[in-house]
Formats: sequence, C-alpha cells, structure tokens
Amino acid sequence: MPNHKKHARDNLLHVFLYYSYKGNIPLFALYTFLVFLNHIHKSMLKLFKAVFIITGFTLVDRILGFGFKVFLARNLGEVNFGIYQVALSTFFVLLTFTTSGIPLICSKLTAIARKSNDKKIEFSLVTAALISGIAVSIVICGIVLIFNRQIGRMFAARESMILLMIMLPAIMFSGVYGAFRGNLWGQKRFVTVSIIELIEQITRIGLVIILALMGFNLLRITAVSMSVALAVTAICCIACFFKSRGRLKNPKPMLAPFIKQAAPVTFIRASNTFVGFLISIAVPFMLVRTGLSNAESLAIFGSSVGMAIPLLYLPLTVIGSLAYVLVPQLSASYAIGDKKVVQKQIETAISFSLVVASLFVPIFFALGQPLGLFVYRNATAGNFLRISAWLLIPLAAESIVSSMMNSLNLEKQSFINYLIGAGVMFGFMFAFGRNFRIELLSIGLGLAWTISTILDIIAIKKRTQIKVSAFLVPLAKCAALIVPAGFVTAWIFNLVGGLPIIISLMIAGGAGFVFFGGLSIVFGIIDVNVIVEKFNRKDNKKTKKGQLMVVPTVKQKIITKQTEPV
Repeated sequence: MPNHKKHARDNLLHVFLYYSYKGNIPLFALYTFLVFLNHIHKSMLKLFKAVFIITGFTLVDRILGFGFKVFLARNLGEVNFGIYQVALSTFFVLLTFTTSGIPLICSKLTAIARKSNDKKIEFSLVTAALISGIAVSIVICGIVLIFNRQIGRMFAARESMILLMIMLPAIMFSGVYGAFRGNLWGQKRFVTVSIIELIEQITRIGLVIILALMGFNLLRITAVSMSVALAVTAICCIACFFKSRGRLKNPKPMLAPFIKQAAPVTFIRASNTFVGFLISIAVPFMLVRTGLSNAESLAIFGSSVGMAIPLLYLPLTVIGSLAYVLVPQLSASYAIGDKKVVQKQIETAISFSLVVASLFVPIFFALGQPLGLFVYRNATAGNFLRISAWLLIPLAAESIVSSMMNSLNLEKQSFINYLIGAGVMFGFMFAFGRNFRIELLSIGLGLAWTISTILDIIAIKKRTQIKVSAFLVPLAKCAALIVPAGFVTAWIFNLVGGLPIIISLMIAGGAGFVFFGGLSIVFGIIDVNVIVEKFNRKDNKKTKKGQLMVVPTVKQKIITKQTEPV
C-alpha cells in the first residue's frame, strides 16, 4: 500500500498544477474549499451552495457598507460620528421590533407550509405578518413621538435625538416589507432577497453622496438616507412577492399562531439590540465618570464601537449567510422529524463557523493597530480592534447558535440565556466604577457572548442529542494554532515594513492565512484526502466522456485532449 498522505499531497499538487496550466489558480482555491464542504454531508450540499451564493452578494453589500462607514468616520469626525452611532444604536432597537421576529417566523412557517404545498396557509400567513408589522411600527413611532423629550435626555448630545426622529419613517417602511421579505426567505429565494438588500445599500450610499455634493449637512442626510433606502426596499419586496403570484388572503387562521411565535423572537432580538443601546448610553457615562468630557467620551466610544466592531463583523459575512440559509432548512428538517439531518446540520454549521472565525483572529491580533490607522486614521480604533480580535470566536458561535435556537422552537430559552450573558457583562463593567476603561468593554462583550452561547448549546444538546465533541475538537485545534499564526503574521509585517502600508498588510495577512491553513491540514482540521478523492472522481468522469484527459501523476506533464466528433 502506498503512503496515503504522500499520495494525497502529490495529487493535491497535481490539481494545483492543472489549474495553473489552465491559468486559474483562484479557481483551485475555490474548488478545493467547495469540495471540502461537499464531502461534509450530502444533506449539506444545497445548504452550502446557497451559503456561497448569498455570501457573494453579502460580501459586496458589507464592503459597500464598510466603505460607507469609513467615509462617514473620516468626514464626520470622532465626536459627530459618536453622536451618529448613539442615534443608530437606538434606531436599531426600534427597527428590531419590525425586522426580527416577523420576517423570521414568517420564513420559518412559510417553509413548513410549502413542504405540504398549502398555498392558502402561506398567503394567510403573509397577510397576518403584514398586519402585525404595520401595527407594531405604528405603536413604536407613536411612543417615540410622545416621549421624544424624555428619550432625548438620555443621550449625551441632543443631536442624537434629532437624527433618530429623521430616521423614524424607516420604521414604518420596515413594518411593511418584513412580511414580504420573510415570505421570499421561506421560499428559499435567497438571491432575490440578497439583491434587494444590495439595492438598499446602493440607494443609501448614492443618496448621501449626491446630497453631500450639493452641500447638505452630512450628519442629517445620513439619517435621511436610511428612510429613503428602506422605502425602496419595501417597494422591491412587494413587487417580487406579487410577481411570483403571491396573494393576500384572510389572515384570521394564522394571525394568533403567528403572533404567538413571533412575539418571543421579537423580544429576544430586541433585547439583543437593546443591550447595544444600553452600551451606547452606559459606556460614555462610565467614561465621563473617570474624568473625561462628553466630547472625549463620545469620541472614544465612536472610535471603539463605531469603527472597530464593524471590522470584526466583516470576515463573518459567510457565517451570517450560513445562519440566514440555515433557519428555514433546519426548521423544515426539524418539523418532519429528520433527526440525523438536524444533528448533522447543527454540528457542521457550528464547526464551520468556529474554524472561519479562528482563521481571522491572528490576523486582527497582529495587524489590528496598523489596520485601524490605515482604514480610519484612528489609533484608538486600531488598538480596540487588536485587543478584541479574540471576540471573533464567541461572536461567530453566538451568531449561528442563536439562529439554531429559533429553528428548534427554543426562542424563550434563548432569550433567558442572552439576558444572563448581558447581566454578567454589565455587572463586570460597572464593578470597575471610576476605574473603567474602554478595553474592559471587550472583555464584557466576550463574557456575554460566551455565556449565552454555552447555555444555548446545552439547550440544543438536550433537544437534538448533538455530539459536542464534533465542534469542540476542531475549536481546540484552531485555538492552538492562533498564537503561532499571530506571531508569524506580525513577523512578516515587520519584515516588509518598508513597503506601502496596504502592500504590507496584504502580504502579512496573506502569509497568516497560508500559515494557518497549512497547519490546519497538518492537524487534520482540513482533510486533503477528501479534496483529492473528489477531484479524481470528477477527473475520471471527464476522461470517460472524452472531454478531458489528465495524467494521474505529478511527475508527468498535464495535457488536455479535446476529442473530435465522429
């Protein structure tokens, strides 16, 4: 028997040489990763295909959004950006009431209804969701309008309340589109929803740029753009729903069941964003208690939370896409009692999320400081990014696990778990009193996400009997690779320090990826045998058809042969 590992390495090199010959080395990397995911489990194939399609759209959307945030950070200044961040945190709390539980439960129940091909229930569900969304948005807007003075007193700057009032119409538009978006999601029309979200981002950015060039106040038009963009989203969602022969039916059969399921999820998601709102109020307050002025505390908050945290979310785009696709898939599998598929989906998704997050930790740890200076021209943002790099792991785990809890009808337990984690975070931060520093926020966030994730996994294990070792072992291996990968990344960055900063960051970051990926193969996190085996099967099929012939050894030349028709 030949040495299996040596055979795998040789054949992997063979695959690499073939794609090099064809002039498409990036395709080799993409093909390798897709084949690895394909091998994980047959039931996950469609799931991961959808994930990668959505990730492509989401990545473009995130890059545009991130570039827009960089533009605002540089042009608004630290204090105004902090004011905007406080208003945005409050707005997201309000937005959660119309864009979390309503579309999520609508998508979940739509997927179940379509399994039984019950159009009447599906359309009744959409109407019930629409009525609920509009009702909730009216109530929220009414409360804000009535108590605007009292809410404004909680902010460090009055301008934050003005921005919130400007963004208030967006709540109404979100109440309309939530039902239609949820239906499209439940139909697994992920590409359509992704395109609509991309249109929303482009509309917002384009409007701000046009109005800024015309001389309007940048801070105010940024708030205006939110309402306009969500109005466009609502129009697109409605058009797509009716174009696909959707109809509005009597909501009575589904209104009560829908509200019963949507209400807990809405409050859970709202509590998540409410914690963000409390952070935007509490952190500047605690910084002022240490002796800083309001302007200084807002500047530090804007630099750390407003600038650094979005950078952490950027590499987790693929995990967000996985969570987005997984909810209807997992809900449908759980509804029909397919226990093995449910277990495999959960174990694979958590493992995948943890590995992806671990890959970026050493990069941000080693390059956080120069990244903050390069992207935002802000040392505070870079320092917070560096010390918060480890948050990627609990953040990724919490993101995917909380979505699973919703699919498994464990919304209430998820809510309780999140509150426990948030309580620990605030208790930890307030315990330092006048000695509070912004770095302690990083530790507090990590504690909150870690505790709630552990409690969620315990609940999921009781419900589905998953094997915790299926993702703890890969996590332990990845954790062992983070420190050496971080040192290598930092060493390479110092080595090429004389080059332009963007070139140095790309070289050092690329070296860190390659080093971590290489060690992942050595320690069995990524199995090259799987990749080679899949490639050889496809290669043999092509050879039999006479379309392509590849000599199966790296010592021979790679040749292609196009068979002429007889």
